[in-house]
Amino acid sequence: MNKEQLNESLGFLFRPNGELQIIIYAITDGSEEPQKLDIKQEDLPTFKTLFINSVKYSIIDKTDFVVLPLSTADERGKAFYQYDLEIPEKLQLLESVVGNDTLSNFNLQQKKFSDIKSLLIVLADNDNEVTLYKNVSPIEVIGRGGNLIRKSNQRLEIFDDELLRISSKFQVLRVQNEIIIIDLPSIEKSFGIHDVIIREASVSLDVISRTNIVQNIESLTELLNDVTFARKLTKVARSSPVLRLGISNSDIVAFAKSHPLTKKKIRWNAEENQFNLDTRVSKDLFIKILNDDLLTSELTKLYYDTLAKDGIEIEEDNEELQNEE
Repeated sequence: MNKEQLNESLGFLFRPNGELQIIIYAITDGSEEPQKLDIKQEDLPTFKTLFINSVKYSIIDKTDFVVLPLSTADERGKAFYQYDLEIPEKLQLLESVVGNDTLSNFNLQQKKFSDIKSLLIVLADNDNEVTLYKNVSPIEVIGRGGNLIRKSNQRLEIFDDELLRISSKFQVLRVQNEIIIIDLPSIEKSFGIHDVIIREASVSLDVISRTNIVQNIESLTELLNDVTFARKLTKVARSSPVLRLGISNSDIVAFAKSHPLTKKKIRWNAEENQFNLDTRVSKDLFIKILNDDLLTSELTKLYYDTLAKDGIEIEEDNEELQNEE
């Protein structure tokens, strides 16, 4: 899914087929399934407008953003991430609420607002739906500590209860069976995505090990728990152009020996046919080589270290094109 397709999939929010409905669910500690917030019918349009506007300014209006597979996530900004890894339990909840009429209501007698850790907001018309995932921060539950004062006629009195403030910000959405992460840093650790990335990085490490191009493969194993490095490793098994095209070890080594960014920063074994990755810089550069991040302009012959590489469709020459009059 690219950004244009994401925008199109959310278009029904602004041009619904039939009435646009909203349901809000709470996810609490110790509960295996979401619970529906029983909100007064006449108050629902306010929340509907709140989240429709949030989708507009946090996604639709971000015209300079792109959608990337999470497995290829890197340090660049202005990106949403399509989830393409093993789905953690929390993200599976995004699917559990759609069309599920068996979920119970949030019990105000047994639960407190401070028990709520996140919200699921479902917006749906006759044909489409989108589910938003929203973390509930401690500051959004008012009255957790201390005493609140409220007006009572002409006097003030203690309000001995909690209030839940529902703000417009959300971190993840699910639309057309795809999970899109809007704010990766805010949910990456709490969702268990770090653990998923480390497992995926281990797969990449096995792939690299089988190429026999690194003399001291254990030097990469040591960095598996470094999530920043593990994320770079994850890209290797899934999308490395160098491995996908079967570039030979000798060609990879020759490239590293000649490229101005790498030739003085990487060491080799005695036979000079394997990488000896003994520094963090050399390890990072090695991953850049496998992910084909070190490019040269054919026009200027200048060298570039680039993360964003959008593929180009090459059109075949058509000798039968006619000149336009």
